Amino acid sequence: MLFLLAACQSDPALRSTRIGPANYQLVADRCHVMDRAQLEQDLQALAKRACPGRAGTLQNLQSRPSRQGSLFGECLRRGALQAEVRCLP
Repeated sequence: MLFLLAACQSDPALRSTRIGPANYQLVADRCHVMDRAQLEQDLQALAKRACPGRAGTLQNLQSRPSRQGSLFGECLRRGALQAEVRCLP
């Protein structure tokens, strides 16, 4: 049982990549997703961390295949969402 819990220990997986001056591409990937709003909240939190000042509005929201999972299939409601954000001064 402990092994099954350890498989999703990194949930959610959050990643930000700089794609231009003050522009970032954000990805939130979860093993256990309740709804799309949960992934959007993850992206908002990630945008606040990525931007040194204020984060603008999330743009170009797109669903993408989740990379979460394991051999035992405990990630039955996985999901991933991608967005872009522009940092404001």
